[in-house]
Amino acid sequence: MKMRFILFDNFLRSLLFILIVSSSWVVYTSLEQKKHLDQFSDDYIWQLKTSIKDSTHNFLLPAKNITKLGAYLFEQGLISLDKPETLSAFVQPFIDSYPQFNGHFVGTEQKEFWFWHNTYADNYVYRIQTIKKSQQQLIEQKDFLDAEAITIRKSVKEIARYDPTSRLWYKGAKNVEGAFWSDVYSFDSNKDHLIPGVTASYPIYDKKHNLLGVWGVDIVLQELSSFLFDAGSQRETELVIFNDQNQVIAYSGFKELRVNKELITLNDLKKPTIEKALNSYEKHGFNEFYFNEYGVRYLASYSPFLFGDEQDWHLLLVVPESKLVEAMGNDFNLIALFAVLVLLISAVRFIVLLRQPLLRFRDESTIKGYANKTNSRKDTNKK
Repeated sequence: MKMRFILFDNFLRSLLFILIVSSSWVVYTSLEQKKHLDQFSDDYIWQLKTSIKDSTHNFLLPAKNITKLGAYLFEQGLISLDKPETLSAFVQPFIDSYPQFNGHFVGTEQKEFWFWHNTYADNYVYRIQTIKKSQQQLIEQKDFLDAEAITIRKSVKEIARYDPTSRLWYKGAKNVEGAFWSDVYSFDSNKDHLIPGVTASYPIYDKKHNLLGVWGVDIVLQELSSFLFDAGSQRETELVIFNDQNQVIAYSGFKELRVNKELITLNDLKKPTIEKALNSYEKHGFNEFYFNEYGVRYLASYSPFLFGDEQDWHLLLVVPESKLVEAMGNDFNLIALFAVLVLLISAVRFIVLLRQPLLRFRDESTIKGYANKTNSRKDTNKK
């Protein structure tokens, strides 16, 4: 009987020891898996940010390449204001390839100007604006075209009031002597109907490096917001590009950037998640971080968005953590909690078993001592 008890006692201790070791290993591996899961989230937000930034750059930067190519062809005499058909032939391949570009144009030091404008109006699709010098006067005329780029009608000729050399895109390219990106400005002089956008431009030189003019391409911000809207909706992501004045350049929350007198600011968006992300970034300064809002964990990224060499914009990306990642994280937490409970119970029971031989030894010693005393008294009484 005693031997069976000893064998059972040893078996139970071995089992508890195995449970302690295995549960400790489960706790350790769960914590490690949780770390890998956090790393996965970090990698996910980094890849998402990189993908969005690359896509946005690819959406915008071809405009600079078009202006550079146009300037080169102009310098080589392959296109010119004297042959406006060559300008149209140069521009037309880009119309379908890059619908986000609202206009292609060239201005010269003599204040002459040629502008292909995508209007998408009800009664015409394209408009070509031409300013040419005639008898020491600058004469302007507009040519209205249909979807096939066929002339519908032409406006009457009038004295030009537009001076390309006074415009921001022209001065910028002239000053930097290279590719220039304008800051946000209005393409329309009517303050009640602003059309905010940016312009890429590139200077044109002759062989002696004398400035001949500047090529430019317009990008309406509505197109950029529409692009971010499509990119964000596919990933349930909020994307906002803004400048140093916290003015919204583009936002994925709506396809059209509505402007009344001036650009809206980040506060005007009234988006709690964006406000929380900005506040979190201002507190700790980390580029990638997490925050909770309305019981949902969000991943966020705040990074500079260098647009050309002139405009330092910023990109804020906010995305709810993947439900798969969240579920896996909860599973790891439950597994770790269960393993901790098993570890505690097993450890307590193991300690008790280790103490039992001492207790039995003490009890047996007490019984033997009591028996010896009893026997001694009996012997004494017999005597």
